[in-house]
Amino acid sequence: MDNPAKRTPAFALFGEGRIFPDVLHCEDINARAHRHGWKIARHRHPDLHQFFLFRSGDVTLRLADGDRPLHLPVALSIPSQLEHGFIFEAGTEGYVVTVPVDVLSDLAPTGLRRFQSRAETPRMASLFAAIADRYADRSGPRDLALRALVVALGCDLVTAEPSMTDPAATLYARFEDAVRTHAADGWRVKDYAAHLGTSSTQLNRVVRHQADQSVMGAVQAHLLGEAARRLAYTRQPVTTIAYDLGFSDPAYFARVFRKGMGLSARDYRKSFGAGASG
Repeated sequence: MDNPAKRTPAFALFGEGRIFPDVLHCEDINARAHRHGWKIARHRHPDLHQFFLFRSGDVTLRLADGDRPLHLPVALSIPSQLEHGFIFEAGTEGYVVTVPVDVLSDLAPTGLRRFQSRAETPRMASLFAAIADRYADRSGPRDLALRALVVALGCDLVTAEPSMTDPAATLYARFEDAVRTHAADGWRVKDYAAHLGTSSTQLNRVVRHQADQSVMGAVQAHLLGEAARRLAYTRQPVTTIAYDLGFSDPAYFARVFRKGMGLSARDYRKSFGAGASG
């Protein structure tokens, strides 16, 4: 097994940290690419899936097994954990949509966990444009609208999932599913290991290799991300969010959130212009 310290960097968005608070992120290709000289080094996104649409320009996809020139216009589905990077011609146009894998959980059996590319269709182009438009508009039920649009996009971009042959990747995918279901139940490492039919040592080893963090670090990152999304896009009181996510003491939740996000839950909510309930 590779040494995790020698693996490609893991980000939420390229060059940024590991907590991803929004329901998804959408930006033009040039918004980030030009800041990096139109070259994006190989990296990974634990727990995040990406959809790309390249409409004009010249793009080379960089994967662990080599470089692949792309024939534009083309859409890509990049699964969580896939090491990837890009070389762009200056001025390349398109979109990238980054979304937590749990938002796409209903698509897991349809091929979400493998790289796929598709020639652009008018409907795909319309869905990318609609996501970009709705992402920039914070009025109305934005969360619900974005979830619906990105699932619709996924339905056009993924096809049937072949059986996974990498035991570690299979175990990690099952662990991700278990975290989404049981993180708020207060499960510890031994509980996840027993549920998955493995040892605590082996589970920690696999999660460390796949996500560069411990089992409980991955669980806490999931809980922080869910808390951040609820604070930003619901009016639930902070105490209700804390209890819903399995924290028996709201004060402890407040300390964990401040440590992980760098500001209080209420200040985080205010930064999104959401109601300050609770």
